[in-house]
Amino acid sequence: MDSNKKLVELLKNKNFKLSTAESITGGKIISKLIEVSGASNVTEQSYIVYSNKAKINVLGVNESVIESFGVISKEVALDMVRNLRKITNSDVCIATTGEAGPTPSSDLVSVGTVCIGLIIGDKEYVYERNFTGDRLGIINATVEYIINDILIKLS
Repeated sequence: MDSNKKLVELLKNKNFKLSTAESITGGKIISKLIEVSGASNVTEQSYIVYSNKAKINVLGVNESVIESFGVISKEVALDMVRNLRKITNSDVCIATTGEAGPTPSSDLVSVGTVCIGLIIGDKEYVYERNFTGDRLGIINATVEYIINDILIKLS
């Protein structure tokens, strides 16, 4: 069984709702999950917050956090996911921000750098990972990593 199908089943069994705030992944996490029949039972809300303006206006990310740490940072990912939790009250909240390339948008981070904020129940996680490959490969690796990480944490 595909990991996205396993995750939807596990969320259904736990009666959990999931929400996402996606930047680098551009909606691909929620898209992978809604490919699965029954995903409507476990999905709550999803936001594509690609620009800094969207992160600030939609999620309420603190502009000073972006200015202090850079938009691709664990601090921004954590602010994103915490605000997503406040908005949705979902059991599982995911936030992504990163640099898919092919050329870096700034000198602060390299292509393949991804920051992930995750809240499951009352536990918060924040990661910085580096993936390799082309733009689509980095995005797909990020989605796969997150889905598998949540499966591990919920099992």
